[in-house]
Amino acid sequence: MSLLAEGLLNQSWKIECSDHDRVLRVSRSERTPEQVAYELPVVRAWAEAAPVVVAAEHEDVPVVDDRVLTIFPYVKGFSGLSMASPDRTRELIPVVAAMHRVSLGLDLRQRPGFTSIDEQPRWADWTVARSAVIERFGRGADILGPVSVIDQAIEELDQQLDRWTTAGRLADRAPIHGDLNPRNQLYLEDSLVAIIDTDDLRVDPLVWEVANLAYTDLDVDPGRVWRDYLEAGGPLDPADEELLLPFARLGVLGELRWLTDADGAAVHTADQTLFDLAAALTGRPTRD
Repeated sequence: MSLLAEGLLNQSWKIECSDHDRVLRVSRSERTPEQVAYELPVVRAWAEAAPVVVAAEHEDVPVVDDRVLTIFPYVKGFSGLSMASPDRTRELIPVVAAMHRVSLGLDLRQRPGFTSIDEQPRWADWTVARSAVIERFGRGADILGPVSVIDQAIEELDQQLDRWTTAGRLADRAPIHGDLNPRNQLYLEDSLVAIIDTDDLRVDPLVWEVANLAYTDLDVDPGRVWRDYLEAGGPLDPADEELLLPFARLGVLGELRWLTDADGAAVHTADQTLFDLAAALTGRPTRD
């Protein structure tokens, strides 16, 4: 048995077996059996439509020392970090479109303990972080300038989200992967062979996941991503293209949680993070 280095908050262990190698995922401490029990059948449904999605090999949810254990098949491949972002995105789009079609048919409520990105209260992290950052770094223009940019972005997004919610524009919400970063994609010979780590699976507006792909980085063309998604059978309305940029900006604001520690105090890098977030909000947001 060997520890896989990119297990991050989960511990992932490769187990060599006589029939095929497997991966043991030991959950993070806050993950509950109910949350994992919600995750497993969703991922299994995705895998039936898109076999590159790696599903667990069992349906039960064993717990040892308050950690949930899950067994997956081991898939050989290299991290998506080794792929150029436009190539990576082109590989992902048809898979995400298939996952979204499946998700809409599941008709599930929110995963226990999770919230959607547009759910109220939307900006609790900023309420705490704003005061903490000013308290630590002062009220100089170098701090209050970026703070003002974030305040304005929040006000604009609040108005947009409320307007779209009232108009029913965000009704297409269903389980999404939630963390399609390059480390959770495996490739062989430039082809996508596995999507892994569905630990952040949750119900969100589907357009949120497409926005993350569309604004991966400056090398990815958002318009091309949207066209390819629709051509691959993505279930969203073509008019929803206008939602991509605001949801990408919403994703930037999701990084506000890293400004403070568990006690609500500003971390020592909070000023630089604040500058970076303000820059992303006034320019083109990127995920990676």
